[in-house]
Amino acid sequence: MITAEDLAASPNPLARHYRRFRVEERVLLTGHSHQAWPDVAAEGQLAALEDAAALVDDKWDRALAVADEVRAGFRRLLADPGAEIALGASTHELVVRLLSALDLGGTRPRLVSTDGEFHSLRRQLARLAEGGVEVVLVPAEPAGTLATVLAANPAEPHVFYAANNRGLFRSPDAGRSWERIALEWPDDPLQYRPAALEVVEV
Repeated sequence: MITAEDLAASPNPLARHYRRFRVEERVLLTGHSHQAWPDVAAEGQLAALEDAAALVDDKWDRALAVADEVRAGFRRLLADPGAEIALGASTHELVVRLLSALDLGGTRPRLVSTDGEFHSLRRQLARLAEGGVEVVLVPAEPAGTLATVLAANPAEPHVFYAANNRGLFRSPDAGRSWERIALEWPDDPLQYRPAALEVVEV
């Protein structure tokens, strides 16, 4: 059984199931429909096509049965036979589920995103801003102003490191402020896009 401690290890024990998305080579910071899919998703997509072609309008009983199998798989992974597992049907629903886990009315009523997000998130953030939640939209352009990879060191609580094609940066206060780390960087940075970042104690 994979534990939470296992998931914090490097390499991540689940990475071998995501080889098509090369998660062992890069950190994907996408939290919507562009997130990494497991390799087995290819089989699932093909099976869904075959079921739809064979059953047409009668495919829903089969789809619901497969959904139950997916929930059962997550229960085994969590070692919780009675777990209530809800499957999201859309990006919008995924965003709502994520937001429901945040204390938006408490000590951190702030959400940080970019102005280049998909419509589902953009609209949801606009409604939250109307309701009083502080929404900070970081410009997605020009290229190079957004971090492409993030990393942290457990020995440095609240300290984060970020890299993009402009250089390497460090935040001493959990992302509230950033300082550039003096480090040689390529002369033509726009040709480079960091795909991985790891903090190593020396």
